[in-house]
Formats: sequence, structure tokens, C-alpha cells
Amino acid sequence: MKKKWMLIGLLSTLIIPTALADIGSTLQNVWFRILGVGSLSFLGISDGSLVVAFTRILIWILMFTVFFALTTSLGGTKGSLSFLKRNHSLVISFVIATIAAVFLPAQVLLATGAGWATAIALILMGGPIVGIAFLLWKFPGQGNETKFTVIVKILLCLLLFWILSAMKFHVGRMI
Repeated sequence: MKKKWMLIGLLSTLIIPTALADIGSTLQNVWFRILGVGSLSFLGISDGSLVVAFTRILIWILMFTVFFALTTSLGGTKGSLSFLKRNHSLVISFVIATIAAVFLPAQVLLATGAGWATAIALILMGGPIVGIAFLLWKFPGQGNETKFTVIVKILLCLLLFWILSAMKFHVGRMI
């Protein structure tokens, strides 16, 4: 019985470090894959013109989906486009999406992308700031200040100060 446990202990000391090393390298590979998706390097995109091409594909998919959904939902037996069958809706949506994606100027695509990126960044950065400011304003309610609420407000102010100083540092590096 003791030999069996000694053998299990010996094997586990040999197997566990190699398994942990494999898990670490696997997690590192997964992390690099996620970063590759964010930088679009998985597509081989490094040039601005390739980003425009990728955006055109995304615009085509979006427009095709919207037009196909509209034409099929307005079709049917009682809809305003009831004369269209599903295959007609498919062809019409394909043609309109292709025309729109091909003839949309690259400057419009880049400006739209920059606009949406700015809006999302504003929401992601401004959301916590507005939320913390709202908590500071409304937290105890009706002037019921206690020592606990004052401490929580001080901690929220410190958190807000830290967020704003970190943003100032990173935005200052970009400019």
C-alpha cells in the first residue's frame, strides 16, 4: 500500500510541473491570439488601405443583413412588398449592399470608423466617471450622512481622481 502511494507521489511530482508548463504556454498563446484579433494581425492587416478593405466587408455584411431583414419582413402575404419572394429579397439585398460597399469613399469609411471609435471610447471612459459622480451626489440620500458614507465618498473621490489622472497620463502620451 505504501509503495502504491509512493509511486503516485513520485509520478505526480514529475507530471504536475510539465502539465503546468503546458497550461502556461497555452494561456500565453491564447492571450497572443486575442491581441492578434484586436490588432487585426490575424488577417495580415497592417496598412491603412487594408483596414478600409476590412471595413468595406463589414459594411457589406451589415447592409446586406439590414436590407434582407427589411425586405423579408415587409414581404409575406400581407406586407407592402408582398410581390417579392425570399429569393428576390436575397438578390435585391445583395445588389444594394454590394453597390453601397463598392462606391462608398474610403474617407467616409475612415471618418465613420473614427467617429464610432470616439463614441465608444467616450462611453467606456465617461461611464465610470459619471457613475462615480452620481454616487457621490446621491449616495446617502436626504442628508443622512454617517461616518461610513463619508468614508465611502472619500474612497470614491480617490477612485475618481485615480481614473482621471491615469487618463490624463495616457492621453498626454498620445498627443
